[in-house]
Amino acid sequence: MHSDPSPELKKYISFQVASYWYVIPVTEILKVVNCPPPSQGGVVGLGVVQLGPHTIQLLDLYQLFEGDAASRATLESTYLIVLQRQESTLWGITLGTPPDLIELPASDLKSVTLANHIIPQNPWISHVGVVVEQTCKRTYLQLNLEALLQQKVEQSVHGR
Repeated sequence: MHSDPSPELKKYISFQVASYWYVIPVTEILKVVNCPPPSQGGVVGLGVVQLGPHTIQLLDLYQLFEGDAASRATLESTYLIVLQRQESTLWGITLGTPPDLIELPASDLKSVTLANHIIPQNPWISHVGVVVEQTCKRTYLQLNLEALLQQKVEQSVHGR
């Protein structure tokens, strides 16, 4: 007698920015750390954090998704997700609340691609899924880090 195989579970870091929940696969994360205060190399208005000998450039998701140019939320952040990238530049995402480690079946997140005839309003989202958690439903949006970083690099080159 064969039972149905369990769905393949994948681990993600989940967090909220504005009114949306985002996920990043743990394979794309180097570490999650407490962000030091600005007096100790923490977030400064220039979009960088100093952690020991490492300077980490920031992706300001609050500014990107809320449109807040001053982005006080980034400056007041206490947690830092350091991204695992191939290039030598370290990138990070700051958060005001601790992110969660979650496991989701791989099939729960559906690709948002042109192949599916869905044209995302936002190219920084690669997958979307609705998950029932105890008494509520939560929509998770998986960040497309390649698109986010490419946009950030292009802005830096063009001086925006």
